[in-house]
Amino acid sequence: MTKTPVQPQPEHRYQDASGDRVTVYCVRFNRVTFYRDGYSSPCVQPVGRFMREFVEVKE
Repeated sequence: MTKTPVQPQPEHRYQDASGDRVTVYCVRFNRVTFYRDGYSSPCVQPVGRFMREFVEVKE
């Protein structure tokens, strides 16, 4: 039995390997839209890439 990967959720916080934090805005059409701390423009990545590069932060 394999685990189904959990999709990123809006308003959840994530962190990349260098410690930079982001907040997910929305997940639509297999794309994650998120904001990096300190930036006003959104970033967009495919869900698979986002899940490889970021881990959820429990605050």
